[in-house]
Order: sequence, then structure tokens, then C-alpha cells
Amino acid sequence: MFTIRPFEQRDSEYEAVVSVENAVWPDYPGTIEEWKHKDNSRDPRYLFQRLVVEVDGKIVAHGIYCEPWWSIKPGKYYINVSVRPDHQRHGIGTAFYNHVMDILSEHDPVKLMSDTREDKADAVRFLTKRGFKQIMREPVSHLDVVTFDPSRFPGIPTKMDDLGIRIQSLTEIQAVDSDWKRRLWDLEWKLLQDVPSPDPFTQRTFENYEKQVLGSPGFNADAQFIATDAGQWVGLSALWKAQAEPEKLYTGLTGVVRSHRRKGIATALKLRAINFAKGYSARVIETDNEENNPMYYLNMKLGFRPRPAWLEFEKKIKETV
Repeated sequence: MFTIRPFEQRDSEYEAVVSVENAVWPDYPGTIEEWKHKDNSRDPRYLFQRLVVEVDGKIVAHGIYCEPWWSIKPGKYYINVSVRPDHQRHGIGTAFYNHVMDILSEHDPVKLMSDTREDKADAVRFLTKRGFKQIMREPVSHLDVVTFDPSRFPGIPTKMDDLGIRIQSLTEIQAVDSDWKRRLWDLEWKLLQDVPSPDPFTQRTFENYEKQVLGSPGFNADAQFIATDAGQWVGLSALWKAQAEPEKLYTGLTGVVRSHRRKGIATALKLRAINFAKGYSARVIETDNEENNPMYYLNMKLGFRPRPAWLEFEKKIKETV
């Protein structure tokens, strides 16, 4: 028998759920510090609840239900669960799902969201069996930093000079621009609005952005690169540290404002980021993009190689959304 209960924010529980998630997702090992930061920096306006499943007093599964703070719509909820491999196919996922559905029934749900990776066949079956439909595919891709040859892209710095585009690290900008935090917040929001998504993104408040993003253990101003044109911020490519994987960096967001696209700025930003990764002694840069996003094709051109994709799913409870 097993018990489903709310997660308790104490070290032993964090250790247990991180262990569960790392067992299910060994490609994305997390740390307790990262998980604590996520919980301590959440926007309190939105519903969020972690649950754990215990067998004989041991946590063997962890899941959440929440309002998706990144894309808020009335009646829209996100749900997910991870079960340790040695406890899968024992009905734990089903019990968790039914438990959460009973809770959400009190919130008048309109639509449920979830996700998994396409190589997780059992998880895909679990969702489709319960009426979820795939609505988006985002291939993961890796760049081998060690073997990357920048000479395949000659003339990019000269082209940027000719266009009057300057690319600097955020660390360099911090030294001369006291308003860098709000400018970065504003730039990211402009770029996010053109990132493919099932529903429009919701902008974080500046206060939450400062706490959640700029205060993240993975944030590194040396690894964030800004393109400017006569002082206007027009592009960004941001790398993030992976605490549990010191030889890997993640691309969080790369984009260029609409007025400055198709000038090679995104390529120049990417090349600057890759050069940083080489100096950082990273072996891999990982990213993911919606499969029809032009940024995906730029990554392929640079030498990123596709891996199994993330799949976005939704289940409509009512037809009003």
C-alpha cells in the first residue's frame, strides 16, 4: 500500500524527491539548492502544490499540480508525476492522477497540461490513455563544444561592426548600466512573445523575475550576452550553469527583436556564447526548440545534434478554451 500526501519543505524531503527525479531523469540531475530556490522564489499569487507518494515510509514518487505561472489562463492547470523506476507499473501513477483530479475538481478545471519526453513510451501511453493529446514537439539538441570549429563562420564579427551591433557580456554591461535588471526583464519579455507556445506567455512581475531568475543558482552574468544597437538592447543569448553537471551549459533563451532580425545577430550571439563555453571548459551545450522554430534550424547549422524531443500535452475538460 502507499500513501499520497503534501510535500514538506525540509531537507530530508528535498533529498528524497531530488533522488526520485534524478532516478527518473538521469539526463537532468538536480540539486537540493536548485529545488529550494524554485520553491522559495515562486510567485505566491498562483496555486502550486508538491505531493509525495510513500511506500513503507519511503518516498518513491513525487509530483505537482499547479497553475502554470508561465502561461496563466482561468481554469488551466499543469500536472505531472515521477515514479522511481523500481516502483513503476504498480498503480502509483494512476492513484496520483486520480487523487489530483479529485482535488482539482474543486477548482473548476477547464484544461490540463502535462509533458514528457518522446522516448518515455510508458509516460506517453499514460497520458494518451487519459485523454491527453500532443500539441507541441520540442527537440532537445546538443553541441559538442570541444570539437566546435568557429572558422566555419567567418566574417561574423566584421559584419556586426559594419551594422553597428555591439555584443557584450552582461557582466560588462553591469559596470556601466545601473538599470540593467529592468532592461534585461523587458528584453526577455519582448523575445518570449515570439517563442512558440500552446498559449501566450504570462510576464513575471519584475520583483518575481529578480528573485526567481536573477537569484537562481544557475544564473551567471558572464554567460549572458546582449546585442546592442546605439544603446538599444536588440538581442540576447543566455547560458545557464548546471550545478550537478559542471561540464554542461544550458541555453535558456536566444532571440532578436523583430526590427533587427535576419541580420546574423542571433548567429553572432550564439558564437559568442559558444566561445564562452570553450573558456568555461564545458563539453556540451544543451538546448531545446519547437521543431518549426527558425532557432532550431540555426542550431542545426551551428552543429547541434538532435536528441529525443519534449512533448507538450493537453486535455480539455471543457470546450470553452
